[in-house]
Parts: sequence; C-alpha cells; structure tokens
Amino acid sequence: MDGLEIVGRGRTADVYALPGDARWVLRRCRNGGDTTREGRLMTRLAEQGHPVPAVRRAEGPDLVMERLTGPTLLDALGAGTYEPGPAGTLIAELLAGLHALPGAPPSHLDLHPGNVVLTDRGPVVIDWETAEEGHPPGLDHAMSALLLAEVALSPGPYAPGAREALVALLSAGGAPVLPHIGTARDRRAEGPRLTEEERAALDGAAELVAELASAETQPTSGSHR
Repeated sequence: MDGLEIVGRGRTADVYALPGDARWVLRRCRNGGDTTREGRLMTRLAEQGHPVPAVRRAEGPDLVMERLTGPTLLDALGAGTYEPGPAGTLIAELLAGLHALPGAPPSHLDLHPGNVVLTDRGPVVIDWETAEEGHPPGLDHAMSALLLAEVALSPGPYAPGAREALVALLSAGGAPVLPHIGTARDRRAEGPRLTEEERAALDGAAELVAELASAETQPTSGSHR
C-alpha cells in the first residue's frame, strides 16, 4: 500500500504499520477476503479473557488490530530461547484454555508455533481466519499435532524439535486426539496453499500422530484395572 510501511507478511495477508500510532497495525488480506467474522470472533474472545490481539476495526479485507511486540514461538525456537518440549505443552495449554471458555468456543484449527506471539503480557494467539465453531476440542488438538508431525518428518533441521514438541503436546492431554486424526488429515489436504509434495506427506504425518497418541493412551506396567 502506498505510504504505509510493511512490517510483516504472512501466507495470505500483509501487515502494515499505521502512521502516527504505534499501538495498531493494519492486516490486509491479499485475496480480498472479508475479515468481519474474524474480527468479531477475536473481540468476543478478548472479552472472555482469551489471549488474542485487541481489534479496533474489521471491514472487508482490512483488520486493524493491536500491534504485538515479541517473537513468535517459532522464532524463539529457532533462536534457542524456547525449548521444543515446553513449546508443545504451551500449545496444548492454549487450546485447552480456548475450549474451556463459556458458551460455544471456537476451534482455532491452525495453532502452531508461528501463530503464537510471546509478548510481555504472555503468549498471544494470532491468525483466527480458519477458526470455526461446532467442532470437538479433539479436532483442534489433532490439527496442531498434525502440523507438528509434518515438520517432524521433514528433512529440515527442525524435525527433531518438532517431534519433541509433538510428544509434549500429546502428553499434555486436554482432549482425545485419536478419533479425529482422519478428519484433521482430510481438512489439511484441502488447504489450497499446500504443495503436492506436502499433500503426499500427510499420510505419514497422520500415522506418526496416531502412533504417538496410541502410546500415550497405553497403560503403564504399574497401572491397575
């Protein structure tokens, strides 16, 4: 946008600083999508005490929201200032807190380390574009687990840490994951921005989540019926 400084770029939107007011940023959807529903949802969640950015205006492709200061959880992992195990536990806790809200809380359905900003007031969850109501909490946990599993099976340097975070997320519990892995895999496969290579890797990622989730549900040798 002419005259505005770009301060961030996501998969579907660009973020601009607002001149003369450092407290707010403008996020503009590149595909022209409507942010009204997302803005209303974030406002409701903020009123209920869930950690989301404050929203000032949501209209058409533009969402004016609180400017957050701090690294994403993904950046902190890359810098070595946050460990993978605690990162997985944090994601599980954020999901559990979301689904414990009164009324009909939504599912985020895309909660991964890149969508958590570590601010002075604590972790804040961003990017609610894919959030939907009417899903069981286990699907939300399964989606996050699948996203971590994809990285865990990748050839990149983050694979071992992603597996550790995945194990921690599943160990934290909060909602049953096993019944929802297939649905999570199918939803993920429908993502328009996935490459064919990423789609081909989904079956393996779903199998890894199922394997680790099954191990978490097995009784230990010292347990009793």
